[in-house]
Amino acid sequence: MNKVVPFGADGASALFVDPLTLSQNPHAMFAGLRDHYPVIEVGEQQYLALRGEDVLSLLTDSRTVQIEGADYARLNRVPEGAVSRLMSDFFLFSNGKTHRTLRSLFARSFAHRAIEASRGQVRAKAAAIVAELPRGESFDFVEAMASRMPAEMIALILGLPESDAPYFTTLVYETTRAVVPPYPLDHHSVIEAATAELFFYVEEHLLRRLDEPCDDMLSMLVTDWQENRVIPFDSLVNQVIGIVIAGSDTTRAGFAMLTTLLLQHPEQWEMLRGEPSLLPGAVAEGLRYEPPAASVPRFTVAPVEIAGVTLPAGVMLSASTMSALRDPALYADPDRFDITRTDHPKLHSVFGLGPHRCIGDVLSRIELEESLAALIAGAPDIELEVAPKLQGYRSLRRITPMQVRIP
Repeated sequence: MNKVVPFGADGASALFVDPLTLSQNPHAMFAGLRDHYPVIEVGEQQYLALRGEDVLSLLTDSRTVQIEGADYARLNRVPEGAVSRLMSDFFLFSNGKTHRTLRSLFARSFAHRAIEASRGQVRAKAAAIVAELPRGESFDFVEAMASRMPAEMIALILGLPESDAPYFTTLVYETTRAVVPPYPLDHHSVIEAATAELFFYVEEHLLRRLDEPCDDMLSMLVTDWQENRVIPFDSLVNQVIGIVIAGSDTTRAGFAMLTTLLLQHPEQWEMLRGEPSLLPGAVAEGLRYEPPAASVPRFTVAPVEIAGVTLPAGVMLSASTMSALRDPALYADPDRFDITRTDHPKLHSVFGLGPHRCIGDVLSRIELEESLAALIAGAPDIELEVAPKLQGYRSLRRITPMQVRIP
């Protein structure tokens, strides 16, 4: 049952909303709550900021920082082991000098110019996958294309065997359950086993590059590491795991939902077929309308006041990009899907802002654009039979199967 308290009343902090109830229809609940309750409580010492302006401000507010892995593990009671070590190590869950040092390991490889230069490879990979899609029978689009494209591309970029993509993505999809609060303790043994196996897989490939360097990112990483060992080798392994996770999971959900939305709006699918220049706008709108990452976890390091409610230091205050991206204060008619929309900001907030902006945002957008272009060219008459759903309202959202048919 919701604990309804007026904002600003003595002792009030926020409206408590039952997480299970919220997860059933988050868009509708956010719309109903946003005007009156810009902050809601979703667990012990865990809050969500809902309004667009507050969300954008929190992403760069010095009174909040990216939640550190140790704090996340503590607040979510994650047991000691491979999962907690990954959280404590990966640069996404760090701040300041530590974050800059770890992120810099990948800065050259994910620089805008370097990634843009790979667009031809992305285009060829997307066209090849579309050519292999079944014809004349129903199939799961998430498995057949949306999952393959980002996984095979991150394998290509890092230097992992593309044939291993089905194997390591199975481990990735289990591991990502760890970063969606509250931590599913009843599923911990499976998550822990998958994370440990993923660690050994990446470790093996990095160790090979120590003995026999190749012309790939993994070799560059271990070569740089040998010359300047700023972190332990185990930590280097965890950084690569984080990149594999980021490169494999969110883009598959984003592409499946983008394709679904376009097929559910056939006039916009047809418009896109005739005007390829609308591809970037279509990608931006898909990510806005159904973002695969629902919120950005922040941690208060000083009291933060939002609309009359003061939250203390030491709590998890997530910025709900999912709510902000449907806020009428930021977008006109926000519940309308429109690939010709002109009110998208230059920097899409689904990728975060400030020093923690997603390092792979350029690669993700290129993959989405080229995958959609390849699908339109190679399977323009694709039919949607069962639409998928994006489940969840915090951190990464999980995608359900999507049944389609190509005549």
